[in-house]
Amino acid sequence: MNKFYMIPNSKNLDDFKEELILPLKGYSIGFDVYFTSEEIERIAQERDVSVMINSFLHKDRLETIKLELEGMSSVKFFFVEDLGLLNIIDRERVVLFQNHIVSNYSAVNYYEGINVKNIVISNELTLEEIKVIRDKSFGNLFYFLINRNCLMYSKRKLISSYGIYKGEEFDNIKEVEERVSKRQLIVKEENGETIIFDKNLFSANGVIDLLDGFNFIVNFNNLSKEEYNSIMNHYKDKDLGYYVNVDDYFLHNKIIYKVGEEK
Repeated sequence: MNKFYMIPNSKNLDDFKEELILPLKGYSIGFDVYFTSEEIERIAQERDVSVMINSFLHKDRLETIKLELEGMSSVKFFFVEDLGLLNIIDRERVVLFQNHIVSNYSAVNYYEGINVKNIVISNELTLEEIKVIRDKSFGNLFYFLINRNCLMYSKRKLISSYGIYKGEEFDNIKEVEERVSKRQLIVKEENGETIIFDKNLFSANGVIDLLDGFNFIVNFNNLSKEEYNSIMNHYKDKDLGYYVNVDDYFLHNKIIYKVGEEK
């Protein structure tokens, strides 16, 4: 039986009926809306809420986030990318979320061995690879069912620096075309950090009936109004692609260069 989690793109949460994942203001990147620890705790007293912390944190920020964490006692899970947080947050409440990294069952089982049982697996995997991870690992697995996939994250001001180089001013969101693949990308700069998304909207809904046992995450951020409406009405449907343009390339095409796979 699959469970669904939603990352909202608005502070009006009435439309989001599933469990929520709320990006923590100042400690997450790549979302349309952020929540303070006070807001999160208030919502968590009424609904099932988890927190997204997907920024890498320098040492001084690890000290400040301890204060934020103390004020969120009602939160269910903390989705974290920075491994340093494993020493601060109870590992039973951690969901490890490392883009591109967890791509095989050995990685999942390694983390389970150090008491990190909740893992987001990469969605740059084929359907068969996903099934192998599910069948040969012991963790509680999460998977982004619908998402604009993150391709790169940097602690640098890439848009601002490019603007200085070109002698121009750019908005903090810029669409570019990658010169080799001709792939359309969305570049966002926030608080001195930069994140790059694939403009194509990833969806695994076409094989949803073959993915039993996962906690599915539906990310409503970085969507057009039309995409938002279609996904809100059909996020559990196998035929989502009939209502909105989606990309499931990774589900059917093996990418051999994964972390730990090729020497």
